[in-house]
Amino acid sequence: MNADAVGELHLGQLALTAKLPDFAADEFELSWLIHAGFVDFYGIRTINFRAIYGLGGHLSSREGPKTHRNVHLLRELIKRDFHARFTGSALGIFWAVLQPLSLVILYWFVFTYMFRRPGGQNDHYIDFLIAGLLPWLGINEGLMRSATSIVDNAPMVRRLAFRSELLIIVPNASAMIFESIALALFGAFCLLRGMPLRLVWLLPFVLVVQFAVQVGIGWILAATYVFFRDLTPILAFFLSVVFYLSPILYPVAGRFERIFIWNPMTPLLGLFRSAMLSASLPAAGSIVFLLAVATATFTGGLLFFRRAQGTLADLI
Repeated sequence: MNADAVGELHLGQLALTAKLPDFAADEFELSWLIHAGFVDFYGIRTINFRAIYGLGGHLSSREGPKTHRNVHLLRELIKRDFHARFTGSALGIFWAVLQPLSLVILYWFVFTYMFRRPGGQNDHYIDFLIAGLLPWLGINEGLMRSATSIVDNAPMVRRLAFRSELLIIVPNASAMIFESIALALFGAFCLLRGMPLRLVWLLPFVLVVQFAVQVGIGWILAATYVFFRDLTPILAFFLSVVFYLSPILYPVAGRFERIFIWNPMTPLLGLFRSAMLSASLPAAGSIVFLLAVATATFTGGLLFFRRAQGTLADLI
């Protein structure tokens, strides 16, 4: 086994660090890891720990600004997660475009030719469905992967001194990248059909709000899963219930409208449809409600995770 001389440690090998002796965080010598020799047999990108933690090579909080190091580490973790999806596939990263593109084409074909209704009603429904379904797929993936993110990266949590809450941001950021690609393809599809995207400037704002909600819930799920490993099947069932109680397959109308209006997914999906389909904006009150939920979820989730953080390494 060997490692390069510039101080790059492959994250695919971090499971091997479980064999290392326990060092205090400030005494964890990166040079020891380099000379021990770790090889990337997963074929994924490396993380240059020298660049992140300082030229001295120590995983020490005394070297360099913490925020700068955390941003670099988070960026590299997201790169690893994104590229790991396509490792070994023939088309590689092109699947990042092909997967959402095939999904959009599939729904368009099904509702245009197989379940077509007279009067051109299907055209509007396809747009309505896809504009709500694509954000939901990102939310579903981000939350399901968030729940196991601490346990899946147990060697890192036990052996490396870093903010473990970053591990929950990674799957949500990765899901957000795929969602953004899918929304961009759907937007191009709408433009080709002559649909104006007058409110598309709203999209970055809506994605940030969605991301805040996802990460906040993800922190709660990740900390809870360490203590309660039956969480994932319960979460999968709960997300299925939320799917049908949200205006994804159908608009909010009728006798259940007053109930649906308290679902944060209602204004969130309404904003997505406003951005992609130039639909009317949700009521100002519902947008304020959504922002309040996003702020409370993000803040509360972070506080919950940090409160449980001290015991996580001992339980995984």
